[in-house]
Amino acid sequence: MESEDDYRGREVEESIRILIEDDSSRSNDVRQSNVKICRVPDALRQVDQSAYNPRITSIGPLHRRSYGLEAMEEHKVTYMSRLFHRTAGSTKKNVDQITRECVQAILGVAKRARNCYSPSLTNWNDFKLTKMMVTDGCFILELLYKFKYEWMVSDSIMESFLVMQDIKRDLLLLENQIPFFILEILFGLTVKQIFISESLTDLIFNFFKDMHILSSEVKISHELTEHYHILEFFHSCYRPTATKSGPVPTRTYSATKLAVAGVRFKKQSNPDFPLTVKFKQSPLPTQTSLAIPVLHIKNSTPSILKNMIAYEQLFPLSRQYVTSFAFLMDRLIDTDDDVLLLVKSNVLRHPLGAREDVTYLFNTICVGVVHRDFSYYEEWKQLEEYCKRFWPRIFISMRGLYKSTTWKTMTVIAGVMIFILTLIQTIYTVKNA
Repeated sequence: MESEDDYRGREVEESIRILIEDDSSRSNDVRQSNVKICRVPDALRQVDQSAYNPRITSIGPLHRRSYGLEAMEEHKVTYMSRLFHRTAGSTKKNVDQITRECVQAILGVAKRARNCYSPSLTNWNDFKLTKMMVTDGCFILELLYKFKYEWMVSDSIMESFLVMQDIKRDLLLLENQIPFFILEILFGLTVKQIFISESLTDLIFNFFKDMHILSSEVKISHELTEHYHILEFFHSCYRPTATKSGPVPTRTYSATKLAVAGVRFKKQSNPDFPLTVKFKQSPLPTQTSLAIPVLHIKNSTPSILKNMIAYEQLFPLSRQYVTSFAFLMDRLIDTDDDVLLLVKSNVLRHPLGAREDVTYLFNTICVGVVHRDFSYYEEWKQLEEYCKRFWPRIFISMRGLYKSTTWKTMTVIAGVMIFILTLIQTIYTVKNA
């Protein structure tokens, strides 16, 4: 006679067998490796919920029913209609034909589009999903078109700078995306029929020019020919051509500590790798420098930074160069004095908000983040070796002991002492030559 334990054991075996069969029955194209648009992890969301939520418009299914976004739905339909009429005016087709072509084309890839999302987020049928993709995609394309070619023609969206900035920000949220191939298909059926030489990536790049986190030049990366969505395309503009990475450093040197050790901060600009950082050690006093790109803190910057970091967190094949830059700034910024020093060194701009806001941003930006590697490993290693030298180490220690003394005073004292010591060493070397 079968015991109760045996019976329970067979129940567990049967349950596991069913789970395995269900998993095996799923086609390969719905597995996690193909998911490109998903929820931001709770560990990141808990730090700043608002950074990942749209303010004015939802794109795709994840925020479709979010409160306060309904008003933009009418504008989406209006923009879609304008795009269809605009296309009809440049071709021999009527609006109904263009509508039919767009719907049929997207309906044919509805399954592929659904598989770009986490399975639990897309319980929509093909027709409902197609309607949303066509509406959202055509809204984005008309927005891109008007921004480049008809920005002087006013409407309720184009005439409001704040509304336009909120829309741009919303289109760069990880949870607020549609697959890039959807935009490419609709672009080929509409805008491309109007301007044969126009490029979708050029339109997108032009639209988001003022949303970049750096003041220096950023250009389109041609390293990739296939993009996942708009955020990934925006992220690719910061992709390095080549870089060495290594383990994440554990030692912290704030900007003010480095300043009293004789390190100057300089502006760095490299279009091929906008996030380039260079450390240069000099035998001359106060000529040792750390060159970093100029970070421009605007209202949208915290959200954009955090969404690019979230993207890097969720997709292991993406290199963590934005995360590494955020981590570097976290190392350099410990107090408001660090922010002031970087501003005076012209490597940080924050025309909006107080210094305390910038300090808080970088003191919390890496909370909940898992670091796989550090793109500035070589530069930080050289910096650490410099700071371990006798006199830089002494001045850093003095900075720690005399916190009430301003970093400006400490920097002047350190600079004078380094100069005197260097002069004595030079005289001594000449006499013994």
